[in-house]
Formats: sequence, C-alpha cells, structure tokens
Amino acid sequence: MTVIAALVLCLSVAVGQSPDLRAEAERLAATGANAEALKRFQALAAANPDDVVARLWIGRLHLRMGQARRAAAVFESLVAVDGQNIEALSGLGVALVETGEWTRAAEALDRAESIAPGRIEVLVAQGRRHGATGHATLALAYYARALAAEPGNVDVQRASDTLRASRAHRVALGYNYQRVQPEGVELNSGTIELNARISDAVRLLAGGEVLNSEEGNEGRGGAGIEWFVTPRVLLRGGVLGGGELWLPQIDSFADVTLLRRRVRWTVIARYFNFDDADLWIGGPGLAIDLTPRLELQAQYLRGRTDFDLGESITSDNMMVGAHASPTGWLRAFVEYRHGIDRLDWLTADRLTAGDANTIGGGASVDLTPFVRLGGAYDHQWREGEAMVHRARGLLTVRF
Repeated sequence: MTVIAALVLCLSVAVGQSPDLRAEAERLAATGANAEALKRFQALAAANPDDVVARLWIGRLHLRMGQARRAAAVFESLVAVDGQNIEALSGLGVALVETGEWTRAAEALDRAESIAPGRIEVLVAQGRRHGATGHATLALAYYARALAAEPGNVDVQRASDTLRASRAHRVALGYNYQRVQPEGVELNSGTIELNARISDAVRLLAGGEVLNSEEGNEGRGGAGIEWFVTPRVLLRGGVLGGGELWLPQIDSFADVTLLRRRVRWTVIARYFNFDDADLWIGGPGLAIDLTPRLELQAQYLRGRTDFDLGESITSDNMMVGAHASPTGWLRAFVEYRHGIDRLDWLTADRLTAGDANTIGGGASVDLTPFVRLGGAYDHQWREGEAMVHRARGLLTVRF
C-alpha cells in the first residue's frame, strides 16, 4: 500500500467511513435518497479532493435537489482542472441554464457539444437555452435531434410540445359574467382574442367583445402588436374601439416588459374613453419566480378619471398575488386587488371604484399542450354595501 493510499484510508476511518461507502452512496442516489447520498459523496470528496467521480456526483445531486448555483460551482471547479471533461462541461451547462446565465451556459454547452455532439442532456439544455432567449426555431431543432436519438423520451417530447405550443398561433374564446348587488345589474360578454406568430420576435394581436346588458348589446374590436426587441425586452401596444354605454369607446394600451432571469419587470400605460369620462392609468409591475412552480406578483397603478362635467378623481390601485403550477398541466392563482382592477374587462361602473377590495382566484388545465381550459371567480366589496360577483371561463386553442 502506498503512503498516499494509507493516508486516505486512515482519513476515511477517522471520519467514520467504511470501505464500501462509495457503493452505499451510489445505491442511495439510485433510489432517490439524494440528501443522504450527497452527504456520503461529500465525505468521499473531503477524504480525497482528487476524487472526480465523487465531485461529479455532488454536482448532479445538487441539480436534482434544485440547487443549481451550488451545482454550477462544483462543475466549474472540475472544468477548471480538466476542460475536456464532458460530464463536468454538460453538468455546468445544464446548471447555468437552470440559473438563467445564458452567456456562460452557451460557452459551456457549445464546448460540450463539440466534444459529444449527440449527448442528450446537452441537446436538451441547448434547446432550453435557445427557447428562453427567443430562438424558438433553433431550440426545436435541438429537441428534434434529442428525440431522434431517444424517440421515447417523454420529458424531451413534453419540452418540445410546450415550446411549439408557446410559439404557435392561438385563439382564446372567453365568457365573462358580472352581477352588482344590491341593484341586481347583470352583464354578460363573450370575447375572442387572436395572437398570430409572424416570427420568433413579432406577433400580431386582434380581438373583439360583445356585451349584453339590460340596455341591449354593444361590441368593440381592435388590434395590436407584440415585439421582442431583444430576448429580454418585450413591447406591446394596440387599441380597441367601438363600445357605447358599458364598454369603452376607446381602449388603448402600451406595455414594456424587461425579463431578467427569474424576475419580470413591467410598466403599463392605458387610456380609456367612455361616453362621459376618460381614465388614464398606469404604473409598474413585478413578478418573481421563487421556484420553477411558484411565482409572486405585485403591481401598482395610478389612475386619473376625468368626467365631462369637469370633475376629476385620482386612485391608487394595487394587486398582489401568487401563481402556482403544482403539475406540468395544472395552474392556479389567488390575488388581492385594491381599487380599479381587471383592466382587460373594464366597464363604466368601475371608474369610481377606487376604494374597492377584491379577492380573486382561478385555475386552468392543459387538456393537451395545445388546448387549455380555465376559469376564475372574483368577489368584490365596494364603498357602502355594494358587492360584485364576477366569473370567467376561457378556452385557448393553439395551432
């Protein structure tokens, strides 16, 4: 036995390791006991810092446990010693995709692909990277290569279908119901929205609405555009027109969204013209992905309503909410809103609802990657004893 081997064995005994510690660690990893397996591989690496296999396992287990930054640090330390280690390079690329560090991820994945062009995890990570940075066509090509190598890979097929669905044309059919008590006023409306893909960066919007009330029917329609100026900057703008009593005669909007890893900043501006009043409203919004399945949102909008008779009122309107995806096909949300809300379906009765408080929630189910069915309910308390019940159903089809 060499001196170095003897020292390693002594150190292993000193920390309570047995000669079959590696086999036990690999068994735990194979059965999904990731935390216990991690402890054992960390002990192996502490006893022998040159144990590349143990350190690779440490990186893999950090990834499995959702600790992408720790995984990236482990893989990066291995790449620094051996720049051709395909396991470390691919692991580093996957970890950096998880953290949204696209430039560094591209460097690691491109190097890994040059060494092993058919490696599945590299192809999938390249697909995720290009999809997230606005290059959907290239991303789908990577997914196709991965599926050609492993036709039965369910996870890759799901990722490909999800991306194809996100870039597809889509039509959304909605039904909105509102009842104001104690007056008993009821409003029913049907909506249609078309979002057509022109390129990976540009989409055209079109939509219409027909509303039924005791006074009769009224409708409106219009168009707009979405433009990814860069993969991280989205501009939206458009106008709807044609309303009469309850619906705005003009509804114009302009939004800018900045995407930064797991954070989304938005600034919106809206102008509504009704028969006897104008509403200017706008402000910032923030969404944070706490985990891949949980997003928190907040928004503040400052509003000013000008009436034809000369009176003006201002409002401070805000929203906080949580959106969760407990599974890949189910989504749910809950929100609290104060003031004027639901600008996508703003009616004349809400122009003075600056003191309203609303609790809302809903869910949607992906029947297939291309068909989504959802519903939502709001309960609103207004100044005095007025209460509002709102319900919405939405069917989205992508093609």
